[in-house]
Amino acid sequence: STYCMKLTSHFTLAEFTRSAKALKFDIDNTPTNDVINNLSMLCINVLEPARIKYGKPIRILSGFRCSALNTAVGGVKNSQHLCGLAADIPYNSSLWSILHFTDFDQLILEHKGKKQWIHVSWSCNCRRQVIKL
Repeated sequence: STYCMKLTSHFTLAEFTRSAKALKFDIDNTPTNDVINNLSMLCINVLEPARIKYGKPIRILSGFRCSALNTAVGGVKNSQHLCGLAADIPYNSSLWSILHFTDFDQLILEHKGKKQWIHVSWSCNCRRQVIKL
């Protein structure tokens, strides 16, 4: 199946589409080919180089979100998650530093309560925006 598809040597499509919320609300979070291409570019340009330098697995907390899933998780209307250009990963200071040396569009240090995570995105015209919320 498409979900076993490797985007790069360390990342699979399944990691970017699985969602507990989607399962709970029976939301079909199947990506289009364009989304799969975007996820590949995110991995090739940002996540894979970071993973190699980091030397340890990088867990994908949230990747692609279809419109219904984005609404269910309270994502912003123009979220880069909607087109497969962003991922949320656990915060770690060394990973945060490593990501600065990749071809990222946005690096956002986000938090809800005591939980912290990194929103990382890619785009073909990268703004290299770093935001700490």
